[in-house]
Amino acid sequence: MSAIASLTVVPRDSITELARLARTSPASLHSYLTEHGSKARQEYDWSGYCLLYVLTYLEERDIDLQQSEFEAESEAINSAYGLTVLITAAHKRFLDQLDPAGHRKKDLAAHFEEMGMDFGESGTAGLDGLTLLRDCISDLHDDQVLLLHLG
Repeated sequence: MSAIASLTVVPRDSITELARLARTSPASLHSYLTEHGSKARQEYDWSGYCLLYVLTYLEERDIDLQQSEFEAESEAINSAYGLTVLITAAHKRFLDQLDPAGHRKKDLAAHFEEMGMDFGESGTAGLDGLTLLRDCISDLHDDQVLLLHLG
């Protein structure tokens, strides 16, 4: 089984509506995202599971991108839409720590192996994930939220 990582930028003031839709009309959530969101300028070419493992790798290093001021909204969206991380401009505080130059390919590969995803290019997939996250967060404006959906 595979997963796809999709990155959608939405207006910050739409998060409440997204959460409401998740609670009342989950089928409308995707339509709302299509209408009000825009794709991030970059895509992730590896399995979405790889990006999930990048998130857990970061969390183990006290870089928690899953925590934001939208906890209740995030729970509602996750219950209807699957694993979705809401990333805001406040996460820019992690930009230096997301720099791939500060991480070793072999450490990422070892983490992937611990998570049960051992393949030859896992370290590269991890570094690509760090680059993607850093660049997408760097692009965020204060009035935007990045929805990272893994599904």
